[in-house]
Amino acid sequence: MKKLTTAAFALLFTVCAVSSSYAIAGIGFHWGLDFSMDMKDNSKDVVYSVDDFLRDIGSAENPFEQAGINLTNDDAFLYISRTNWRSSPVNFGGKAYIDIIPVIDAIEISCNFGLWQYDGMINYLSIDNGAKIHKPVLLGLDNVDLDYFSLGGTPYAKLQLDATIRKKLYALPANVVKFSAGAGASVHFATPLLSSKLINDVLSARHEFDMTGLASGSVEFDENTSKAIVQKVIDGLAKPAFGMHLIVGAQFKLPVIPVGFYVDGKFMIPFTEFEDSDAGKDLDGLGFLINAGISLSF
Repeated sequence: MKKLTTAAFALLFTVCAVSSSYAIAGIGFHWGLDFSMDMKDNSKDVVYSVDDFLRDIGSAENPFEQAGINLTNDDAFLYISRTNWRSSPVNFGGKAYIDIIPVIDAIEISCNFGLWQYDGMINYLSIDNGAKIHKPVLLGLDNVDLDYFSLGGTPYAKLQLDATIRKKLYALPANVVKFSAGAGASVHFATPLLSSKLINDVLSARHEFDMTGLASGSVEFDENTSKAIVQKVIDGLAKPAFGMHLIVGAQFKLPVIPVGFYVDGKFMIPFTEFEDSDAGKDLDGLGFLINAGISLSF
């Protein structure tokens, strides 16, 4: 009887080991490092030019020049600067996979949510005792008293969804460690960058665009307008960007135990721009994304 019990236990253990080693599906949760997103510095993205001003007042003669103040389009009544792009510690996501697909071995759906920030600023023309100066208005979260994942600068957020086909390249006995590679499609949903379009949308909605008053010094840039601009960035959603990715990865999981660990490296290749404003030309999404996480197999 004792021998029969021992044999039954050994058989049960073997079945469990084989079952866990060759799990058919699973889920994972990971932390990421996204090196793919980058933005070129742009120190002068004009929102409202001298020509715009003359068109709006319906005159070919510049009243500032009549007052002895020489203005050209290089001066710009209002422009944006976007500089010092940097990543934040926030980048996380998850995945679900099935790994008994014939020929291709595995398919998975994964996602990443990441945050970046930069120094965004509005500069508007002001005449001080006949001298032309551009007054800066900082548009960071700290500057407008808004909280968003403890960031301080102008925020940028992106949600990435990937559908991937993977092929096993090599595995140790019992699939304790598996190496795989593959490719798939990607779609990205992101908040907008500060742009002339975004600024015009906010100013038009608030009916506060008195450039003559700002330039003459009789009107100050409203703090509530600055806050509304940053809130528009947080709440906004640019058009989806499409692309593909290449992936290599490794998974570690002991037999019987359903919990494992994985590392995935993706090379992101966008096909379309991340937004349709002029600011989109300064944004680049080509590069590497590395995820490391914990998995649960079934």
